[in-house]
Amino acid sequence: MSRRIPSLKALSCFEQTARYGSASRAAEELYLTQSAVSRQIQGLETWLGCKLFAREKQRLVLTPEGESYLQSIRPALDQLESATLTVLSGGSESGVLTVAAPPTFGSRCLIPLLPQFRAKHPDIAINFISRIGMPDFDREQIDIAVLFGQGTWNDLDAHILHGEEMVPICSPQLIANLDHPASPDDLRHFPLLHIATRPRGWADWLMASGLTDIDGENGPKFEHFTMAMQAAAAGLGVALLPTFAIEDELRSGRIVAPFGPPKASPFHYYACSPATRTRLPKIRAFMNWLDQLDTAAQLAAKTSKTDH
Repeated sequence: MSRRIPSLKALSCFEQTARYGSASRAAEELYLTQSAVSRQIQGLETWLGCKLFAREKQRLVLTPEGESYLQSIRPALDQLESATLTVLSGGSESGVLTVAAPPTFGSRCLIPLLPQFRAKHPDIAINFISRIGMPDFDREQIDIAVLFGQGTWNDLDAHILHGEEMVPICSPQLIANLDHPASPDDLRHFPLLHIATRPRGWADWLMASGLTDIDGENGPKFEHFTMAMQAAAAGLGVALLPTFAIEDELRSGRIVAPFGPPKASPFHYYACSPATRTRLPKIRAFMNWLDQLDTAAQLAAKTSKTDH
């Protein structure tokens, strides 16, 4: 007996349109024309005998029937994709694993540990690319991305890697004229350098230090940790940076951290992969390796060598 199941193309068009609220955006993802996506959805609605979308202004929104149908079919589509990827990979822990990570965290914390993974899984080749923020896993063909946040991303499995401690740093020359040992209160006398990916970094650090009368919002902004560190080392002001990003520079004396001890951030680094791919052998092998490795402990040991 044949199954009463609509075409996978129609279901894919329906799911992507529901995700983006736009047939044109779904068409881009599926490499189809907008009219082709619209025809697939209309055919699906005819086949089901109900409307799946309603238009509100410039956006397509799910009807109650559409929402119910999406919640019912999505797990099945996810399982179908996972099973297909496993078969395509040969069902073995082999292939190419693409990992994306923020440049400083990746180069200073994660890449030094990767030889241990390669020794354990020599059949898995690793491509490592630099990314800040959420990547497009499908378009960029990324298997695992290191993200910074609270670990609550939709449709992602998140494996906690390591926390982050922030400490103010500056050039030794910047505080050379103080007639007393530098303290957190002296921060009011210097420009505060900001990092684009940590827009509330200074405000949170100052609040945690009881320095609510210092303006933690204004000051020069830099895109990356390295740029902010270079600016601080050049004497432009005081930068608030993660301890793992500056340990070599602190040891060399190029920069100093005279304004108090590091303070923990409420956020963490996570290794994330799409929930639909977690059973793919190469991804499962990497996540299992992280569990066995106890990455957080190794990274903590690494950063604890820093003389703050």
